[in-house]
Amino acid sequence: MLPSKIPSSYVVKNTVMASFKGKRILVTLASLCSVFTAYVFSMIVGALSSTNNGILTTPVQLVYLAAILFIVFPVTLGVIRFFWRLTGGAEDKLIEVFYYFSSAILYKRAVKTVLLITFKCVCCFIICMLPYLIVNLLSHSWIYQFIGAEVPLWVAGLTLVEAFLKVAGIFAATLMILRYYLVPAIIVMDDDLLLFEAVHISVMVSRRSLGSFGVLAVSLLGWIILSLFALPVIYTAPLFFGCYVVHSRYVLVNYNLSLDFYNNENKYTVY
Repeated sequence: MLPSKIPSSYVVKNTVMASFKGKRILVTLASLCSVFTAYVFSMIVGALSSTNNGILTTPVQLVYLAAILFIVFPVTLGVIRFFWRLTGGAEDKLIEVFYYFSSAILYKRAVKTVLLITFKCVCCFIICMLPYLIVNLLSHSWIYQFIGAEVPLWVAGLTLVEAFLKVAGIFAATLMILRYYLVPAIIVMDDDLLLFEAVHISVMVSRRSLGSFGVLAVSLLGWIILSLFALPVIYTAPLFFGCYVVHSRYVLVNYNLSLDFYNNENKYTVY
């Protein structure tokens, strides 16, 4: 039975390791399906760019973006689903990582998920960076030449303001984007749940779970750095997927238990 509070990163990692017992090869192969899919397309882009003196042309960039959206993400979502079910006690075969390619409906669901998340992330980034973009625009002399005016003296003082707004904007955008970090887990948890409902649940739950997720990410920082080298990914990739789904399962159950407790407490309230 899952605890009624969000567990520490130590508990999450121990739970992951316990669920991997006797399945190390299986979880490694499952996680590498996502890693190698992304790697193959990056190699293709590298080969295409080498024919253009290392310059990524717009068509090559579009091909890579399309591959990420329409191939890599559905595979990754299938891997997340595989780990979700595995840590829940299911005995799926490796082929299940391609679950979202098994029907047109499931594939559309995966693609719609990544498009929706991407759209919301882009909107968050634009909104948070808008003050910086405005100040950046005002600090260029050509804008004043265009309107036929002299460059104001106060423009020279915008450098520090511009730097502060850039850092603050990136920080705020990161926090806003992280509100959607639970969407993939919620999607694989319930195939019938509407995408906008999944986004709403992620935003609600992340208000209380984002701190614990940050602590978990910091605890994995050493493994993340180690993953910059190719070979350790064989060990670290299953750990990352496992920690994500176990953490997600804990926080979602915790949120549901909290709602049940709140509803029971207010069930007999007289207004």
